[in-house]
Amino acid sequence: MPAVKAGEWYFHQLWVGGTRAVRARHPNQGYLRIADTLKPLTDRTAARGDASYKVGFKYTPGDIPHCENLDDLQVVNYHSWTASLHWVKQLDEAEHAVHFTNQSAWPIGYWEAKERYHLENYFEALDAPGEWYLNRTTGVLSYWPREGEDMTRVEVVAPRLQHLVLFDSDPAAGKAIDYVTLRGLRFTHSEWLHEKEKMADGQAAVHLSAAIVATGARNCLIEDCEIAHIGEYAVILAGGCKHNTIRTCHIHDLGGGGVRLGETVLPAEPELQAEYNTVDNCFIHDGGHVFPAGIGVWIGRSSYNTVSHNEICDFFYSGCSVGWSWGYAPSSAHHNIFEYNHIHNLGKGVLSDMGGIYSLGRSPGTVERYNLIHDVESYSYGGWGLYTDEGSSDIVLENNICYNCKTGGFHQHYGRMNIVRNNIFAFSKTGVIQRSRQEPHISFLFKRNIILTHHGEPLGGNWGDGNYRLDRNIYFDIADTELSFDGYDADEWREMGRDRHSRIVDPGFVDARNYDFRLRDRAAAIRLGFDPIDTSAIGLYGDPKWVALPRSIAREPSPLPDVAPRQPFRDDFEDMQVGEKASLGSCNEEGAATIRVTDEVARSGRHSLKFTDAPGLTHDWQPHLSANPVFTRGTATMSFDILLREGAVFWHEWRDTKSPYRVGPSMRITAAGDVVIGGQTLTTVPRDEWVHVEMSAPLGSQAGEWTLRVRVGEGKTQTFEGLKIGTDGWRQIRWIVFVSLATEATVFYMDNISLDAG
Repeated sequence: MPAVKAGEWYFHQLWVGGTRAVRARHPNQGYLRIADTLKPLTDRTAARGDASYKVGFKYTPGDIPHCENLDDLQVVNYHSWTASLHWVKQLDEAEHAVHFTNQSAWPIGYWEAKERYHLENYFEALDAPGEWYLNRTTGVLSYWPREGEDMTRVEVVAPRLQHLVLFDSDPAAGKAIDYVTLRGLRFTHSEWLHEKEKMADGQAAVHLSAAIVATGARNCLIEDCEIAHIGEYAVILAGGCKHNTIRTCHIHDLGGGGVRLGETVLPAEPELQAEYNTVDNCFIHDGGHVFPAGIGVWIGRSSYNTVSHNEICDFFYSGCSVGWSWGYAPSSAHHNIFEYNHIHNLGKGVLSDMGGIYSLGRSPGTVERYNLIHDVESYSYGGWGLYTDEGSSDIVLENNICYNCKTGGFHQHYGRMNIVRNNIFAFSKTGVIQRSRQEPHISFLFKRNIILTHHGEPLGGNWGDGNYRLDRNIYFDIADTELSFDGYDADEWREMGRDRHSRIVDPGFVDARNYDFRLRDRAAAIRLGFDPIDTSAIGLYGDPKWVALPRSIAREPSPLPDVAPRQPFRDDFEDMQVGEKASLGSCNEEGAATIRVTDEVARSGRHSLKFTDAPGLTHDWQPHLSANPVFTRGTATMSFDILLREGAVFWHEWRDTKSPYRVGPSMRITAAGDVVIGGQTLTTVPRDEWVHVEMSAPLGSQAGEWTLRVRVGEGKTQTFEGLKIGTDGWRQIRWIVFVSLATEATVFYMDNISLDAG
């Protein structure tokens, strides 16, 4: 391609036979994992403001090749709710370190010690059908045909234009573009562009532009159009756009997201604000191909918008998002309506911390109603249906159906006086409804909802302070599992003033196991005051062929979510390399204070986990290993072997995640070898010998006392029963920690760590 060789053209996408081809990538499926951060991530908070943590990582030898045209090699790092795209500045093969030209928004390794990444755009990765590579130096385009493709006949398209349509006016000068209609048109094959030194990262991928961008458009209409094969977003209605409508458009195959309304900053001048715009009856799907954080419909600092009757699916992050302020600042996004949308198949196990409809900040007048949301599958935490995130307040969420959302149908991080009523929340791996931050005001009113479980855990998160109102709800477990309300049984829960008039009863759905949430005649839910939700008007409307279009995408029937396992916490470190950090939790180190796998000693096998302490640390509790196993019922048993060297001080504790947290079993071993529980010395253990420790405690309503067993070597086991937990009201395990508390150079070793409940 002469224009490429001459430096006049370079493209980042290719379509062959109407299908997006894959830039040569490694691995072809899944991810690589970083070996380590460029420097120890000891202070996570400080690292967020330190650019040196955001410009590279150490890799496993062999994972990143020194390839031809290294400048064009791209590294895509996956964080939590974002993924960052990087170009290579330097590949240090001696140190096995890659350095980037541009920063990520989050420190590499912040969300996951062995963070995921993949490589793309280098010739050596061209090893599978459907992949392609463009050599900038020679101008040669290489493509590996798919089975059955005739390259003498097939159409191949490479994009040249970033923008296909610009509505470019100057609303600050009183100029606008009025009453322009785009109808029955196809807009296809736009490019994405990005400077190598600038950050290519951010929530909702809002740093991107779009194929169609409008500024100062008024009363314009985009109708019956196809916008497809796009590099960034499809449409942005930016500053000064008012009373515009995007209707009955097929928006698909997107590098980023679908439609953006408004800006990330609210202009002070009313004429520059975007408001009163509508996205209606559109099929928006198949996004995030280049920038996984792209969203179906995003509303930033913009008000009086309506998002209705759309089908939004197949994104790697949230379906819709509204608001762009974190906390309780005056509203910059209010009176927005989300109604009759079908939102589904999000996340796909790629990103985390997402919602079918995600909100931020105070939003008086905003309503989310008659939306059908399902199959939200995050990578780790945070796959919710309705997600009121930081500061979300004064929102009405009613008559929605959310099911098969990994971590719950409804989650409020923190907010004030949201109204959640007459919704159906069904089936998740963990608690079906979740409340996170506890604050000294009413979080939400949660009334007349139906909550269906298949694991007996309707609630997740923090419910200890009572600053919410739950009442007149219907709870039911389709597996006949006894319900546990934050560790309390139903009677205890009511005695605390929660759900006083709620009922545990079969609501009477036609076939809830197969997601038919119509209520039978004379169903218990109707008798108890629940208003049936008519789903017939949800989603697309109009021509039958248009309405049927989403069904042309073949999907396997969705099974009920797997119940989250008890998460047995177990490791003997035999499958790990010497010098590696433990994989069963987060190893928090500082300077010479480390936690690493060793072959110096072992209770069984060849490996153990070595805690090395050091003087002069910022905190006495460094180094420490923490983890977040979840156990809410039964009797939990922790066991481990420990060998303490001279001067070693050991501390181990179980906690929940309430605010403030509550402590269950807790033990220390002093420098003198005294085993101390609640300030009392129970026994003394020697140095330089393996000691077996076993701790067991009932959970839930039976919690209160626990048992400790200690055995030195092959000697007799000492048993101490009736030990008091650290805090009254502790009922579940959500966090555990192993700490070296010495203030001098010393060592201890752990092996065969195990936690389970039965």
